[in-house]
Amino acid sequence: MGRKDIFGFDLSEINNINEELVIELMEEILNEDKSICRCHLCIEDIYALSLNNLPPLYVQSTFKDTSSQDNDLTGTLDRARVEKAVREATNKVNSNPYH
Repeated sequence: MGRKDIFGFDLSEINNINEELVIELMEEILNEDKSICRCHLCIEDIYALSLNNLPPLYVQSTFKDTSSQDNDLTGTLDRARVEKAVREATNKVNSNPYH
């Protein structure tokens, strides 16, 4: 999306950290099962559907980079919940691809 500005402040460093975990888990799951379609559309569909089924978890880059606060983030991230969302999205897209 690029730079997001308001009143001269750059907001592009505020990110949904669930996105990073979804990408990590998508890679693991897609590497486990070679029968899952890896075309651009299916990958995008799995990614979008996974994120749509998870609450957003936005943080500032300064918050994310602070080691004392990272411990709080790991408690907030629910890896099992994210993995479940990715697996469900993968199964749904694989069962009914748009191509």
